[in-house]
Amino acid sequence: MGLGGGGGTGAVSRALRLVLDTNVVIDWLVFDHPFMSPLRDGVRDGRIMVLTHPPAADELQRVLGYPQLKLAVARQAEVFERYLAQTRDTPMPADFSLKRLLMPGGFPRCRDRDDEHFIALAYHARADALVSRDNAVFGLKSRAARFGLTILNVQQMIEQLEAGWQIDG
Repeated sequence: MGLGGGGGTGAVSRALRLVLDTNVVIDWLVFDHPFMSPLRDGVRDGRIMVLTHPPAADELQRVLGYPQLKLAVARQAEVFERYLAQTRDTPMPADFSLKRLLMPGGFPRCRDRDDEHFIALAYHARADALVSRDNAVFGLKSRAARFGLTILNVQQMIEQLEAGWQIDG
């Protein structure tokens, strides 16, 4: 049974709520990699909701302008608009800022401080998973799980989606 299928149990399924780091978004929206089709299809069909917030959108907009991506200004704008159209801006707690992430005591810190806002977004939004290509983020997987945060790499996300990752709720 696919996402949102209900599994015949009478349970109402909801969209899978994912936070994607910038590199995953680039794979999804810029490079259009075929291996990302389960994500692309799930977003299009409403089975997957990609969560964002202003720091994630700002980072993506900055990265789209990197010379190594070789994206014309018009293409950068088109990708950014697609991102905004296909994601849901997620409210964060009052007093949240990049300097004040409002994470619980003992929550593991990421070696790459630039990625901590993705972790905070996934935690505060109660995302089903944070998907990252960053080893510093992925290294937090077991410690973050103690706080209810699932961290996956892209391959794990694709495997889960292809297996019919079911979210009841």
